[in-house]
Amino acid sequence: MKDTDDTKELTKMNEKISNANSASLKTVIEKLESLFSKFNERFYEGELQKPVITVSPDTTKGAYGWCTSWKAWTDSDDSEGYYEINMCAEHLNRKFEEVCSTLLHEMVHLWNLQNEIQDTSRNGSYHNKKFKDVAECHGLIIEKDKKYGWTLTSLNEEAKVFIKSLNADGFAIYRKKLAHIKSTSKQSTRKYVCPSCGCIIRATKEVRVICSDCNVEFEEEL
Repeated sequence: MKDTDDTKELTKMNEKISNANSASLKTVIEKLESLFSKFNERFYEGELQKPVITVSPDTTKGAYGWCTSWKAWTDSDDSEGYYEINMCAEHLNRKFEEVCSTLLHEMVHLWNLQNEIQDTSRNGSYHNKKFKDVAECHGLIIEKDKKYGWTLTSLNEEAKVFIKSLNADGFAIYRKKLAHIKSTSKQSTRKYVCPSCGCIIRATKEVRVICSDCNVEFEEEL
């Protein structure tokens, strides 16, 4: 029977429903591993070492992902181990292209680790010009952030076209951010944190303050 456009669309919808109902990280990680393999072949000629890809909560108050600077995983074969690329669970609901740009960003760090290129300082938060130079050879456009250096990441035209050709959907599940519950206890000061850069301020009353660097509102930490 000929596969019509309507049939293809129905199949795609059923796959979305199936993925949403499964509520498992297995499919998320498998999809990320598949994307890693495709990006590795396209932008690195297959030369990147395969990392362990994980999905876990954002413990840094704003990071979309990270790549460990050491081989955090090992196995029973006494191998040298594996680096870890983590994608933060709260940010999987972004546009698919944005999630892909984060994965490609972390793959740049992995490449630099393999090639002993020091691409960050300040405990890994500040991205230097070496990061920008390598990233822009591997599918990305990098702009400078006043606080974190060359870290603002977007896809270049080649990467956009390639990712579009994959005909892939976004991720079906993501982790919700913890709702802020107003405390009934009296405190002398309140702590507010920028959810993007992690900057901390304190106030003696409830306030609404915008982080001028990130243009987002500070959130009260309870």
